[in-house]
Parts: sequence; structure tokens; C-alpha cells
Amino acid sequence: MTRRGHVPERTCRGCGRRGPQAELVRFVVAGGCLSEDRLRTMPGRGVYCCDAAVCRGRLAKNRKILQAG
Repeated sequence: MTRRGHVPERTCRGCGRRGPQAELVRFVVAGGCLSEDRLRTMPGRGVYCCDAAVCRGRLAKNRKILQAG
């Protein structure tokens, strides 16, 4: 049962800002490489990030995320 008007929220792993899932970009670690998943259909555990270059850079440098894949 879904609630009317419910908007899923996610947290940016680059800056920590919370926002609606639709505003953030999903990334998946596949083969030790961080891949962008704009369609949100790739298998595996995803992480979310702002579309800002600064946040993407922080996400790419995060070793914990890269080791999880």
C-alpha cells in the first residue's frame, strides 16, 4: 500500500544532502568501476549523488564504496 503524495528521499554520498530520489543520480559499482545508472535499472546496490562535479569527485574518491562492488 503506497501513501498518496509520498516522495522517496535519498542521501548524496558526496555532500550528505538529503533530497528527492528524482533529483539525485544513481551509481552502481560494477567490476570495481563506478558506473552511472540514469535509468535506475542496473543490478546491484546503488548509491546516490548530486549532479554537481564536486560531489561526483568525492564519490569517486570514496574507497569504501569502490571496495563494496
